[in-house]
Amino acid sequence: MSVHDAVHRGDVPPPIDLAGHMRELGRAFLPALVIALLVGAGVFYLRSELTDEQYAASVVTEIEPAQTLVPGDAFIEQMRAPFMELATDRSVLDEVLAQVDSGMDAAELASSVELSPGTSPALLIVTVTTRSPELAADLAEAMVSTMASTSTANAIRDSGDRTSDAQSAVDAQQARIDALAPDDPSRPAAVSELADLRARLSEVQATAGGDRLVVLSNPEQSTTPVSPKPVSEALVAALAALIVAAELIVLLRGRLGRKPSRSWARRVSRKYGAHFDPKSGDTVPPAVAARIAALERGDRTASRGARHAAPKGESVIVLLVGEGAVSESDHDQDRTTEPRRATAEFGVSDPWWQHLDVGDVETVVVLVSKRGRDKKAATAALRLLDDFDIPVHLVLQSGRSTRRVERTAQTIAPEGQRHAS
Repeated sequence: MSVHDAVHRGDVPPPIDLAGHMRELGRAFLPALVIALLVGAGVFYLRSELTDEQYAASVVTEIEPAQTLVPGDAFIEQMRAPFMELATDRSVLDEVLAQVDSGMDAAELASSVELSPGTSPALLIVTVTTRSPELAADLAEAMVSTMASTSTANAIRDSGDRTSDAQSAVDAQQARIDALAPDDPSRPAAVSELADLRARLSEVQATAGGDRLVVLSNPEQSTTPVSPKPVSEALVAALAALIVAAELIVLLRGRLGRKPSRSWARRVSRKYGAHFDPKSGDTVPPAVAARIAALERGDRTASRGARHAAPKGESVIVLLVGEGAVSESDHDQDRTTEPRRATAEFGVSDPWWQHLDVGDVETVVVLVSKRGRDKKAATAALRLLDDFDIPVHLVLQSGRSTRRVERTAQTIAPEGQRHAS
């Protein structure tokens, strides 16, 4: 199945010409590089001269659980969760700021503190980032000590309430047992329930202190700023700008302006199912030129495809020539002025189908020049040709096309002879 099959053309997505797109990106490299250098220089200046340096200090802590944990990620996160919440608690932040003269408010301190898990489940790393290494170290130490004391105080308060409730349940059950007769049949069950309540009371009393946060290590703080890093940030910004700028340049070259370009030719040929090969030159493709020669020599044995196996009349190749473009016949000095059977030339926007039987058209070649302004007309012609079951070739000619056309015209006859033989 071919993408030029009129039945299936709409069902087959056009192929992606990655090689052609990379060539277009290569042509856009120099202007994109200039843009990238300007963006990189701007980012470097902004980050090195107009941004305050930030320093980080870290304290490695360990969580000592009050009870044995069941292995699993959920229990580990449950163990860390209270301390993660304390790091953003307003009362904790206010207490830290009361201990360290930082000139910060609670919101600024909260955004400067980061808690991250360590290499083992019980480890928790507290990092503070601020304007000086000394201040960062003081805030990190104060943050850890305040979180530890607040956690202990909260655990004692909560466990006191639980202990009081558990003790009340034990006392009530004991009074109920004392009220029973020694031979009461419900006494053994009541005694068993009392034992369970006392075990629960002991468990609550054992965990009265809650999980503890202790300092495991306080590594020596680095005096190298962690932010900004103007060199690496400028390189990343320049690379991103280079890619974006190159893609935008290719896109704009293909869509803006009236003059045809390679990116436009690649896009419209892919969209409307035309043949376009930027590497084969900017003249009529050799296969089409040879076919023209064969038709002019009366060669009816050359392959025309299944649909042209029994043509109604003479086969013809239509040349749609745009402003500034030249066809292979324009420089053929040996031709007579007699009407030719092989080709019929029209302007790129002429209604050629009114003068020819479309069933006799074997191939259509759309010739446009980079120096012309036929992009809109050529696009309209390709859109119209997309509705016909006719192979279409798009040829984009540069300023050097005249000399190439002469060479192509000189090779038509030998190729035609080979086909005739």
